Amino acid sequence: MTTAVANSKKRRGTLLTQRRRPLVVRMKTSLKIESFGISDQGLVRENNEDVWHQIPVHQFFILADGMGGHNAGEIAAREVVHHLSASICQFFSGPEQEDAEQIERHLHTAIVKANAWVHRLSEQKQEFCGMGTTLCCFLLHEQSLIYAHVGDSRIYRFRKKLELLTEDHSLRSQMIQLGQLNALSQEQFLYKNIITRAIGTSPLVEPEVSKTQVEEEDIYFLCSDGLTDCVSHNEISTILSNAPTIQNASERLISAAKAKGGKDNITIVMIRVFA
Repeated sequence: MTTAVANSKKRRGTLLTQRRRPLVVRMKTSLKIESFGISDQGLVRENNEDVWHQIPVHQFFILADGMGGHNAGEIAAREVVHHLSASICQFFSGPEQEDAEQIERHLHTAIVKANAWVHRLSEQKQEFCGMGTTLCCFLLHEQSLIYAHVGDSRIYRFRKKLELLTEDHSLRSQMIQLGQLNALSQEQFLYKNIITRAIGTSPLVEPEVSKTQVEEEDIYFLCSDGLTDCVSHNEISTILSNAPTIQNASERLISAAKAKGGKDNITIVMIRVFA
């Protein structure tokens, strides 16, 4: 693991899991957060193209799930994580007082610029052609959680019950909205991993950016589709309800995904808000 980006690329034949110790950070209010991140190669993929990172001083957390031939997906994911993290650090180094609306606007602009950067890289080398990545991230500021996503990596909140805060940018999600898929056909849909929006695949992208109020004992987490393709909403909720810590919850979720085949890389970045 590097100090800049927690990416768990492992070579064939070596073990597969990267994790970061739980970290406690005091927010600018009376609330504090603890965080834990873990990434697992899974049981099928030869390498890990998920990349995640945290900036504790700014309470910023980010995850990207790369796609593309050779190592191009990992490069796209690493570049967007690096670019966006640097932009967040630069934003908070300024002299002005930030509010949630300013952060929302900056996050939107920063993602658009990161997309343009990754797209330019994809045009520079043949082996990078067509590379891209999903993106999801959040930042805690005072009593607000500002969050954003592109693609089908997800952001959840657990507040007595599990809530999905993001809506996948995917063909399946579009067809559900149009009423063309029912509950049964959703599970049998052959093209559920086709995404309709990604970082780097075109010169322009429109990220979804929102905010919500945080409460004591909220749990929020980012995850790649290696988790949600294998573990159901109810199974995730049950694990979170019964786990004594966010580290235990994250590790049990990874194990649950691998028990169901672990066909993709699995990454979870989780925080808990407390007084």
